[in-house]
Amino acid sequence: MLEKGKLFISYITGYWTHLFFLSLIVIGMPFSKFLMSLGTIALIVNWLLEGGLISKFKSFFNNRVALFSTGVFVVFFLGLIHTQDFAYGFKDLRIKIPLLVFPVIFSTTHRLKKPHYFLIVRLFVLSVLASSLYGFLAYQDILPAKKEVNQIRDISQFISHIRFSMMIVLSLFLIPKLFNKNIPQKVFSVITSLWFLYFLSFMESATGLVLGFVTLFFISLYYLFKKKSIYGFAMIAPILISGFIMGQNLLSTYNTVKLDVSDKQETTKSGNAYDIDSVYYFFDNGNYSNDYMCEKELETSWNSISDVPYYGVEDEYGTKYILIRYLTSKGLRKDKEGVLTLTNRDITNIENKIPNYLHANSNIVSRIHLLMFEIDGYFQGVNSGGNSLAQRLQYWKLSKAMIQESPFFGYGTGDVPLEFKKQYEANKKCLDKVYQLRSHNQYLSTTIALGLVGLLFFLFFVLYPVKTAFRERNYFYLICLCIALLSFISEDTLETQDGVFFFAFLTNFFLFSSRNRYLKSVD
Repeated sequence: MLEKGKLFISYITGYWTHLFFLSLIVIGMPFSKFLMSLGTIALIVNWLLEGGLISKFKSFFNNRVALFSTGVFVVFFLGLIHTQDFAYGFKDLRIKIPLLVFPVIFSTTHRLKKPHYFLIVRLFVLSVLASSLYGFLAYQDILPAKKEVNQIRDISQFISHIRFSMMIVLSLFLIPKLFNKNIPQKVFSVITSLWFLYFLSFMESATGLVLGFVTLFFISLYYLFKKKSIYGFAMIAPILISGFIMGQNLLSTYNTVKLDVSDKQETTKSGNAYDIDSVYYFFDNGNYSNDYMCEKELETSWNSISDVPYYGVEDEYGTKYILIRYLTSKGLRKDKEGVLTLTNRDITNIENKIPNYLHANSNIVSRIHLLMFEIDGYFQGVNSGGNSLAQRLQYWKLSKAMIQESPFFGYGTGDVPLEFKKQYEANKKCLDKVYQLRSHNQYLSTTIALGLVGLLFFLFFVLYPVKTAFRERNYFYLICLCIALLSFISEDTLETQDGVFFFAFLTNFFLFSSRNRYLKSVD
């Protein structure tokens, strides 16, 4: 009976079972947290049932790269020593378990044959492609939405739009190495890459495009200085030229819409006095709405060019608030001349209740303009609530204050939310409660939890495999790690399940799962 049981287990475990559950995970990453969890649990069960645990652990402890890779989890585990909130601490560790599990499993189990290795990577890219197509069609009301679409970021229907943009960027760098065997594959590669670039722009994912360009910049530097290759110059030149053009565009737009209030005039060209005590405190595109406000002229002028009344009855705000904000966003005075300067498109936008002329353009350029104006508003002391980049600057400011209070060993793995709560209570006016979140920076979050000592160990364990990866020319791993490390600047990547899986699963898969990890074999 025992022998039959062993025989049965041998049939249902092993290489092909391992490959199947890897497939479940990569398909689930852009689609389903349930599939990710199911695949991981199944991988662990398969690993245990295969037996040979003593041999596997010996192999693990003899593999320095794998051993140090688990150190990322260990430093957070040690952070429980001086934590107060053990409930949150254990919850945080549960999310981070993949940081421990994947280095152990991938370094001690089956190395995939080359076709199967690339099968898994291709499945990942194709799953990301399918998820992007579904999200786009759901946004267009062609397919049923899995979650309500209230804003453009909801086009990512299954996971966080930030983590999804990271997967798209990684896919862009993987595609040329995965689909290049024949003409149909090359055509598919070009079309898919163009689609991903369009999707990132349509989704207004500034994070995704920045991650992509910075990663490409580092690759260019590698080819230019390390390899002494002309390809490095060919890649870096368009990046620098594009950056210069974008910078000029941003500066030009800023100067165009920035209202000059240095020479304060008291009356309009029609002789009416500007309102002294304006009650409208909007701040759009670097301008205050109460500068050069003459509401008397606004009503008359607007009603002369539009059938939609100034004092609307459709909602509590009415057309006048939209008009005031729109004029402010274009750097126009809120008087007769400002209203008559509006184009037909501007009038239509206002009638459609679009409060900022940049909001009418759903593209990445408009998004970058808005981010620039968010920074301007932050440094002028405007409330950061509702502005993603300005909020991050506020989070980082609070994080810095917390680190200065306990710089060396931090507050403990479970106490980060508690410390942020204390900071928000002490700085009640910095952000409304709905916007009171954590660091949105993995380096800062780690320092708050573990101190500067913990951050140094964290960075050591994260970066330890890099030397081996360069020696083995492990292109996939290096690209994935670069994207993850860059994402740590603007996101708490390791505080969410999809973020942990992006980092822990993919980097360890690329490190350990292939028999042919060399770049020359990726043809």
